[in-house]
Amino acid sequence: MAIWKQGLVALVILAAAMAAWVRFAPATAPAPLLALAERVGLAAPAAEETAQGGPGGPRRGGFGPSPVVVGEVRSAREETRLDTIGTAEAARSVTLFAPDDGRIVEILFAPGDAVTAGAPLMRLDDRAERIALERARITAELARDRAARFEQLAQSRSASTVQLEEAQAELAQARTDVEAAELALERRTLEAPFSGRLGLSQVEIGQRVTTQTPVVALDDRGRILVRFPVPERLAARVARGDVVETTTAAYPQETFPATITEIDSRVDPDSRALAVRAEIANDADRLRPGMSFTVTLAFPGAERVAVPAQALQWDREGAYVWRVNEGAASQVRVSVAGRVDGNVLVEGGVAPGESVVVEGVQRLREGAPVEVAGEAAIPADAPVDTPRRS
Repeated sequence: MAIWKQGLVALVILAAAMAAWVRFAPATAPAPLLALAERVGLAAPAAEETAQGGPGGPRRGGFGPSPVVVGEVRSAREETRLDTIGTAEAARSVTLFAPDDGRIVEILFAPGDAVTAGAPLMRLDDRAERIALERARITAELARDRAARFEQLAQSRSASTVQLEEAQAELAQARTDVEAAELALERRTLEAPFSGRLGLSQVEIGQRVTTQTPVVALDDRGRILVRFPVPERLAARVARGDVVETTTAAYPQETFPATITEIDSRVDPDSRALAVRAEIANDADRLRPGMSFTVTLAFPGAERVAVPAQALQWDREGAYVWRVNEGAASQVRVSVAGRVDGNVLVEGGVAPGESVVVEGVQRLREGAPVEVAGEAAIPADAPVDTPRRS
């Protein structure tokens, strides 16, 4: 094909492309290109645009208002949310030690057993204590008989009052010796001080132990206490009875509500945090002491304006939204105060009850006419907060 024919075909294709661009995207076409298109008859002149309503009128080429989806601006109360890490503790937790010195003859538990208060856990060799108790009981029996005899003699004036008092004192001493022997025998058995779950045994049968020898840990897991820090800036906003949400890696899909039951009396000067404990019911015994928990606290704040996150736009000057008023769009500058769950808290020239553009912002310009094609309102019960992590 001749070169002039190839050039002619290229000019035709270029003209067609320019015509399509100017026709379907006139708002984005550069001014020189629009002027060129007007000269060759591919676009309506600017005077025609002015006659159809100026910059705010219908688009060049006779197109109508831009279809948009709007969202309602609402008033929402800001919440400061604190996410912090806590550690689980049993409601009661002790390490049991041997009650006396001696040799272990019997271990009456297995690791992980549930026990009740007073249940025997371990016995030491108690033969000497049983002999001592029997001896004390015999002595007490003799002292009781002697005291009874002197009481009869004193009534008949055959014994003096002094002899009667000495016999009664011997009886009292013998009874005390019986109680001491019974106590010594009881101390040869280790008992559970409260109901709970036992840990791993740290002793074996035949082992000689002292009162400093740890035997086993006992935890009351009916309630779990989660200890966590609250930053100094929020220390005055926590109170007993507040409900917090907790999660743990052991059950990542579940949330465990907890109630604050204990608050420390002072802020730690090193960490600048206040120690707090929250209680979780653990009737099913699924939680364990030592587990890590993520604790979430929500603190109500001031009323703010909330818009859908899709409505927020950015340029070199900052954030803005397109507000729709009487069928026209106008750009309104805003500052972001927080965001969560599809909502943005803003400060600026929008107010509750107004509408902002959520979809269809690509072809909008100041004062351009718009047609509302749908609404995407903020859910009335959507949580609105400003998340922070400790």
